[in-house]
Amino acid sequence: MTKNLLNELHLKQEDGAIFLDNERILLTPSTVFGTLRKELIENIGMARVKGFLLRYGWNLGKYDAEKVLNDENIASIKDILKQGPIQHMIKGYTKVNTLKTDIEWAANDVVQSVYVEGEWFHSYEAEEHINQFGITDLPICYTLIGYASGYYSTICGHRVIFKELSCKGMGRSECKYIGKSIHNWNGEADEELKYYENSTIVKELERTYETLLLERNNLSKATEISKRITQALINGSDLQSIINDVSNTLKIAILIEDVHFRDYVYAGLSKETLETIQQDFTDWMDQKHTGNTVIAYSNMRKIKAAQHSRLMTPILVQKKMFGYCSFINLNGKESFPDLYYMVLDRLSFIASLHLLNEKTSFEAMERMKGYFLEQIIIGHFASKKEILQRGRFINVDLEFPYYIVILKHQYLDDYLKKELVFYEELLDTTVQYFNKKNTEVIIGQHAANTVLFVQIKKSEAKIEQLCYEFITQLTAKYRGAIFQIGISTMAEDIVSAPEYYQEALSALEMTNSNQRIISFSELGLVGMLMHSKDEIAVIQKAKYLLNPLIDSSGNKETELVKTLYVFLQNGGNLERTMDELALSKTGLRYRLQKIESCLGVDIRDPEVSFQLRLTLQVLVIKGEINLN
Repeated sequence: MTKNLLNELHLKQEDGAIFLDNERILLTPSTVFGTLRKELIENIGMARVKGFLLRYGWNLGKYDAEKVLNDENIASIKDILKQGPIQHMIKGYTKVNTLKTDIEWAANDVVQSVYVEGEWFHSYEAEEHINQFGITDLPICYTLIGYASGYYSTICGHRVIFKELSCKGMGRSECKYIGKSIHNWNGEADEELKYYENSTIVKELERTYETLLLERNNLSKATEISKRITQALINGSDLQSIINDVSNTLKIAILIEDVHFRDYVYAGLSKETLETIQQDFTDWMDQKHTGNTVIAYSNMRKIKAAQHSRLMTPILVQKKMFGYCSFINLNGKESFPDLYYMVLDRLSFIASLHLLNEKTSFEAMERMKGYFLEQIIIGHFASKKEILQRGRFINVDLEFPYYIVILKHQYLDDYLKKELVFYEELLDTTVQYFNKKNTEVIIGQHAANTVLFVQIKKSEAKIEQLCYEFITQLTAKYRGAIFQIGISTMAEDIVSAPEYYQEALSALEMTNSNQRIISFSELGLVGMLMHSKDEIAVIQKAKYLLNPLIDSSGNKETELVKTLYVFLQNGGNLERTMDELALSKTGLRYRLQKIESCLGVDIRDPEVSFQLRLTLQVLVIKGEINLN
């Protein structure tokens, strides 16, 4: 049949016409079709082009099928169906390899159902799409699919729909297709059927007008709501009042949560319902996320849990995630009108502004408190009455007992070197921590350290335990910094704050890599000596006591000084001292005799050994001698 059909090809040069099977045809390069296809896609979109090409192919297939049906030389339906692939190849569309054809017959030789599968090689449509757009993600041989569907549907007397399973346009070596009678698709071809509907431009314009009208109404309503809640924010309304307004207007439940999905404010929900949906959401997250993964949704998204659905969007404050704003559906509905998307976006922005305002106000108040604390520490105020009066202005009662805590930090990370950014974060973290502990705190800065004025309201709470938990939290959060804390003894009189600041400072100076929290009460007599206001005199006195020993060697790092220090630290025990210094008994006895000779004292005398030990500790702490 192929050979005979080719014999029917005639060229009439005088007429400028080409005929195939007594029908005039046109010869056009496939690249022209590719250019047309590209122009259509760029101007009316892929979805409309798909429908256009499917219907175009359907009509080509239908036309060829009607011609074959009128050919008296072909009697059998099976032979007629075979002509479709032949027609395709003769006209240069593609090479067809039919792999399987099953036909079920009803009475009177009527086709009840048909199933066909096969391959297309060298599809002109796939090749042109690759030339114009490159490799695609989905099959794109629309005219071939339409042709096969139109041809088989015309021959079989009922609708037969073909689908492309894979395509050369996707980078495959061939295109694979399958065709079935519509009643055998069981709804799987419903999505394809809508493309075969010949929707006129007028109908499309009507639908576009209706869509634009709806969008205009939505935009108008969203703008009205936006103006109202923006004005409410400007007028000083709180966030609860604003979301109440939106909830009543849209008849929708609203929930604002922090980054850990803890409720901040909500509207249109009872407390019991809120707890139910929170648990429902937790169950949903447990199913979707496993392990210790930190969950953060950076875009608006819709979520369907077991008992509710939510449309949620993030709330950002100064480019940092604060939490989420959500519309909640409790009636089983999963969809949200387009208007809700517009309003939710605006509401999250208003929430961001409100929270930014709260954050700015909070930071301004805390800075004011910090400056006030610094003035107290340096003794700026003339009387206790003035201090108490200023305290009332910032809602702090300074009549209660308090501690002075000094927090020192060292930077190991470039980010933390941004002092202002770090201090703001530290301020927020500190206030949150002590608020959770029901503890009043004022935060300030003095001499490059962070100073905390801490009032513990619970009698059972211990300042050391509070500070230990606090520094543990800081170390975990800011891994690029090292923290140390010095704590004063409990103070009663606010006028004495400068002295207790010095206590905390003395304790801070005693901290090291092994002990990062020290309270002044732990220092004992050394602390009392260190806390002397005449520090220079203390050091001079200590040097005077050890001066003969130091002068005998000519430097501070003498072995005799170290031997004396280790001997006294071990309580005069010779064996332990020998082990620590790696000396023989004879060598140790020689050094001890020389030390006693230089100092003119009996170092085994309890009073003398105590004084010497205290003296050495002061000089070590102050860095006047180095025993490492």
